[in-house]
Amino acid sequence: MNFPHIQSNRASLTGLFKSYLSGTGRGISGAVAVWAALSTPVVIAGATLSVDAARIYNVDAELQAAADALSRAGAAELDQRGDSISRSSGAILNLMSHDQKFARGTSEIEIDTITYFNDIPTHDYEDIPASSRTNAPGQARYVEVSIKPKKVETIFPSSLIQKITDTTLSAKAVAGMDQVVCGTAPVFICNPMEGKDVSIHEAMETKSFRRQQIKFKTPNNVSDPYGQGNFGWLDPFGGNSGAAKLADAVAIDISPACYSQAKGVVTRTGNISSMRHAVNTRFDIYRGSFKSKRSDPRYAPAENVVKGWAPRKTNKSCTESPSSHALGLPRDTCFSDGGCTSSRVGDGQWNFSLYMAVNHPGWTRITLEGVTYRRGYRGQFIPSTPPSRYAMYRWEIDTNCIPGSETYGSKVITAEEGRPQCSTSGPSTTVEDRRIITAAVLNCGEIEANSPNGMFRRKDALPVETFVKVFLTEPMGSGQQNTIYGEIVGPVVKGQDREANDMVAVRR
Repeated sequence: MNFPHIQSNRASLTGLFKSYLSGTGRGISGAVAVWAALSTPVVIAGATLSVDAARIYNVDAELQAAADALSRAGAAELDQRGDSISRSSGAILNLMSHDQKFARGTSEIEIDTITYFNDIPTHDYEDIPASSRTNAPGQARYVEVSIKPKKVETIFPSSLIQKITDTTLSAKAVAGMDQVVCGTAPVFICNPMEGKDVSIHEAMETKSFRRQQIKFKTPNNVSDPYGQGNFGWLDPFGGNSGAAKLADAVAIDISPACYSQAKGVVTRTGNISSMRHAVNTRFDIYRGSFKSKRSDPRYAPAENVVKGWAPRKTNKSCTESPSSHALGLPRDTCFSDGGCTSSRVGDGQWNFSLYMAVNHPGWTRITLEGVTYRRGYRGQFIPSTPPSRYAMYRWEIDTNCIPGSETYGSKVITAEEGRPQCSTSGPSTTVEDRRIITAAVLNCGEIEANSPNGMFRRKDALPVETFVKVFLTEPMGSGQQNTIYGEIVGPVVKGQDREANDMVAVRR
């Protein structure tokens, strides 16, 4: 059987072979060789460029990731306490676990500089001015971490394109922490340390400041300027803060409001008469519109409500009023004898011995804030420098020695029962300490100086210096006595205070 197409293919192959042997087909292979010779360097160069680009990208990404992570670690410690910068630097140096694998030299990523700032421009394209640099723990709010440059040796042939080899890369990042508090009363206080050599952040770390009583009062007239020792209300509801709504946010255990240090706060100006009733629910006093809240656990008082009040009738437990047979935590003596250097800030000296005699009869020795006090001549306790009122108050709770007959029985001297008597639901179980109010601290003097119409006309957000915890030493009065007497016991700290919700972010 014949297969014509097979015979034809054989003839073609035979002819091609003869052609090659005779030299007529060699031109084809030569053309292929020339094409290969010309194209191979281009192909190799393209491949090496791709590899180099990938290596450069990887090194750049790794350096930037390290800078971002290190700056965030440092920013998380910038809470403006006295050791914030040392803690921040320590957090950055302890996070040196990053490395890179594609640059020249060691794989370890090294820090070049760590710089702290008290402020940065809003726009990323603006350089941070040198005047914003700070080494003061109370002012540092941002940290910049710069990474030491790394050299990447490329494998692309330098003879083809000169100067393309050995690319040097670096990275830096700036991060900051925004102090945010939530679930707290809408209250601001004017910074009692504004304009002084010691900042409020430094002052709060000293026992002497923490026992100083501060007389926070609203200005006599709404148009009067705010200054050291004044306080006021915030507007957390976007202009919808009516008197009743705002008072409820003060009285309730967990307010629906949140405040940001970075965004600032808006004030609610003017005196609100119902505010004292709102504040005083924390002392087991239910009056005005809050009479109906006695049985509502959301408005429950503190566990210790000692205030110098006593029942008017022994057969009625909720008819209390100020009594000469009871003694609350005394005010600083300089407020009564005129010896205070400031009309708003006391000197921290109060009658600790008298308080012990009335509320804790029989005690001859007590240790508070690491100091042991002993009763001496004529009942006076020594040393003469008293503890903070807050330390006294917490000792009464922590040792189950809240003043009153429930504690001391027949030995009792005070006519007051220091545990809640009016709230039918007992003390608050949702808030650890209802006599603590978290307040935004404003530099009112500076704000007034930059406000042609004064603070009371400002509707924009005002800058916040910090947030602090204020211990209420006594109930709030009415009229000209609409005063909050309290001690600033310390800053709001994330991890310690439920209100704190600090947010850390890379800013540039």
